[in-house]
Amino acid sequence: MKIRIHHFLGKIVLIFIFSLFGSGTAKAQILTNGDFETGGSGTGFFVHDYTQINPLNGTSSPGFYARTTNPVLMNSTYISGGDHTSGTGNMLIVDGSLLSNRFFWTTGSTGGAIGGFTAGTTYTFSFWIRSVSNEVTDDASTRASIGLFFVNANSINPANQNFLAPLPSEGWVNVQYSFVAAANNVMVRLKTNNPGPIGNDFAVDDFSIVQGGLPFAGSFVSVNPTCPTTNDGAITVNLTGGTLPYTAYNLTGTTTQSNNNGIFTGLGEGTYTVSVSDANGQQFTQTAIVLAAPNSLQVSADATICTGQSTTLTATGGANSYTWTANPPDASLTNPNNSTQTVSPTVTTTYTVTSGSSFDPTNLIQNGDFSQGDTLFTTEYTYVENPNPFGVQAAYSIVTNPSAWFTAFSSCGDHTSGSGNLMVFDGATDPTGNVIAWSNQNPVTVLPNTTYTFSYYVASVSPENPANLEVRINGVSQGAPVLAPGATCLWTQVSYDWNSGANTTANFAIYDKNAASGGNDFALDDITFREATTCQYQETVTVTVTPGTVPTFASVSPICSGGNLSALPTTSNNGISGTWSPALNDSATTVYTFTPNAGQCASATTLTITVNPGTTPTFASVGPICSGAPLSPLPTTSNEGIVGTWSPALNNSATTVYTFTPNAGQCASVATLTITVNQTNLTPTFASVAPICLGENLSGLPTTSLEGILGIWSPALNNSATTVYTFTPNAGQCANATTLTIVVNQPIVPTFAAIAPICAGSTLSPLPTASAEGITGTWSPALDNSATTIYTFTPNIGQCATATTLTITVNEAPDFSISQGCDGASYVLNAVQSDASNSVYAWFGPNGTQIGSQASVAISAPGMYELVVTQNGCSSQQNVNVTSTLCTIQKGISANNDGLNDYFDLEGFNVSRLQIFNRYGTEVYAKSGYKKEWYGQSDKGNELPDGTYYYVINFDDRKTKTGWIYVNRAQ
Repeated sequence: MKIRIHHFLGKIVLIFIFSLFGSGTAKAQILTNGDFETGGSGTGFFVHDYTQINPLNGTSSPGFYARTTNPVLMNSTYISGGDHTSGTGNMLIVDGSLLSNRFFWTTGSTGGAIGGFTAGTTYTFSFWIRSVSNEVTDDASTRASIGLFFVNANSINPANQNFLAPLPSEGWVNVQYSFVAAANNVMVRLKTNNPGPIGNDFAVDDFSIVQGGLPFAGSFVSVNPTCPTTNDGAITVNLTGGTLPYTAYNLTGTTTQSNNNGIFTGLGEGTYTVSVSDANGQQFTQTAIVLAAPNSLQVSADATICTGQSTTLTATGGANSYTWTANPPDASLTNPNNSTQTVSPTVTTTYTVTSGSSFDPTNLIQNGDFSQGDTLFTTEYTYVENPNPFGVQAAYSIVTNPSAWFTAFSSCGDHTSGSGNLMVFDGATDPTGNVIAWSNQNPVTVLPNTTYTFSYYVASVSPENPANLEVRINGVSQGAPVLAPGATCLWTQVSYDWNSGANTTANFAIYDKNAASGGNDFALDDITFREATTCQYQETVTVTVTPGTVPTFASVSPICSGGNLSALPTTSNNGISGTWSPALNDSATTVYTFTPNAGQCASATTLTITVNPGTTPTFASVGPICSGAPLSPLPTTSNEGIVGTWSPALNNSATTVYTFTPNAGQCASVATLTITVNQTNLTPTFASVAPICLGENLSGLPTTSLEGILGIWSPALNNSATTVYTFTPNAGQCANATTLTIVVNQPIVPTFAAIAPICAGSTLSPLPTASAEGITGTWSPALDNSATTIYTFTPNIGQCATATTLTITVNEAPDFSISQGCDGASYVLNAVQSDASNSVYAWFGPNGTQIGSQASVAISAPGMYELVVTQNGCSSQQNVNVTSTLCTIQKGISANNDGLNDYFDLEGFNVSRLQIFNRYGTEVYAKSGYKKEWYGQSDKGNELPDGTYYYVINFDDRKTKTGWIYVNRAQ
């Protein structure tokens, strides 16, 4: 098991501040006796919680201090040295207290705020510090943890007001803070945060407060990746001065990241640049930060060999296990796991040797960075939402900044990005120290006999009594507890290597063994558990295979098959000796290989001797000609480039075989060519084509005549006009052109006698099936005597006639109704039509006599009347029954049942309502839709007395009418 602790802040800040000392021009000093030369406590400064040793006797105890020129005068075990100012002046020596939070320096002679400040102005507070105890080591618990306390000051920079005293080897280190005065007086105090019996002893000197801020500057510290293939490198950027707040820290290069704390982790090999600005736009940029993993694997140098030779490759270092591969593959690499390889590649080859093994970098802890909030872990601390104002022991929360949870805590960002979640604790006071601060919720599955690394980051959030953390895996402690950093907000990684042995699961617990109630406050972040890092290294070596000298020879001219072939030379033009294979062959083209004799570092070469066979010349054929037709000279060069002559002379009167004789020296044979001469000219004939009708399909004309003559027709076929077509025979057939006429007849348009209009429903005779021109055909659609219709005549096939149409008009019988009623004093009958055009009217009385010929007629007697309307030759008839022609309202009734004037007759008036009143104005009878129902009775049917009555008549089609009517039953 191995414990590793890594600090990401600390001395680099102090080293940087040291580099600022002495720069710039002198400024007005507000403090007095900052170098302790004019007096002790009470002269320009005040010591509250420490006791002065006077006189000095070379021994001291914790909680005491001295103003002296050398630490050994106070304690003989301290490191000897002079003050910071001159090396011989005074300084303040402090033997760290066994109590926490002990103030050892305060501004002012009485320990309070001092004047000389202007509110809103920036000032720089500075002093020098060194460790004086030989017991101070890299262990943070031996170094004094110093805290600063400001009153009436804002924008304090750096924001972390706690730090560790430097190591003795660092000597005097300058500490500087800038701040903005909030009033005209300011107080600054320094204290020791933690008790410490070992080490914890230091000296301070040259305190000053001057107007002006710290310059904006920064530095970085980097950690290389463990292996070439791992991403566990880190870059930490530290800033001081400038104007708060700073912008996000940006990292570019092989990996790009951005955060608020300047801590970049998870980095692989590469070159990086970091940049950040302050609130005034001043920028700090650091380029060319190179991270390179160590690689102890070494291989032999590249080599060059001739073809057929071998060379030895070696590998040393690395993980002492090796695997060799070759590109391209090399059959001579027979034992690839040896450190030494003897190889004989045939071509240039690159060999790669790999040493070591890879590992799985997956973090097996769930929610180790707390990005998922308060989940996937367990704790015996109590979750508290708001511990203010006094804090709650053994409480925790998941926050982005401890001071946002408990205002007394330091303001820190998380370790992951500076703005993410962390787990913050107000330490438990259980004296057993067995309260679990953090544990995984779900068991982690592990591989047996595998080494893993468990790690976490811890930061103190208050400077007093740092937490003392112990890690247990499966209940077994992984070593002595580790103190959290003495300075606040100093993220520190603690790591443990753990071998799983026979375990298949792992459970983890972190305990705080410190039970102090003061301080003991801390934060955790980025808890990881993964396979232990194992490196895999690779190196390459290239073996270049040189083919050596390439032998050259004079070329050998082609020969004809069977020609003489001289022996090939056994020494090349450039002096390489060797042998040829195969044996010479004068009957076929052959590639001969020259193999150099051994020891000449020369490569084989080839020589081709072409043996040309006897080529048979070929020529394009010459088509037949007609007797006497011109005959072009035959070509004197064949398709293969053979040159020669023809015999006999050309003859255009008879078919002849001509012989081609190649010129000498061309490895070619004679050839022949026949030219056919036809003797007779023919006139081709074709079957005639029957006439067609305009637009009918016209089949293509045959391209071969009845005599077998081939040719083409022109012009193109035309089915719209009679055309003469010309047949032109193909060349070489000794045939004449001929013609063929195809007659195209124009179609006849059939005509028919017009059909007179009919009335709807009248008989319609069948239409003729032959036109006036004798064209026969059929009609469609079927005859319809109910509506005007267009009929289409389609000629029968083969008559060269077009279709035609015939319209038969069918007139509808007039559609009308009869209205009746009074028109003034007359009773009138009216014909009512939606279309009365061209209408003729005939009115007939009850006796059948015509009584009118207009659209209306006045009548004087009841009875059955008839109206006949004729329109466009078609007639319709309707009857109307008139029951009353009375158009004046009667003045009296004699309701005595004699059949004469028995009732009040209003049937011809379209009455909507009738009301009858007696002479006293009382309604005695009423009826809607009245015709002639009142005969002198009341609404209840009782007979009313004779006398005068008054009526109100409402009509459907005229104004309301009032009047009187007399009832007299005696008449």
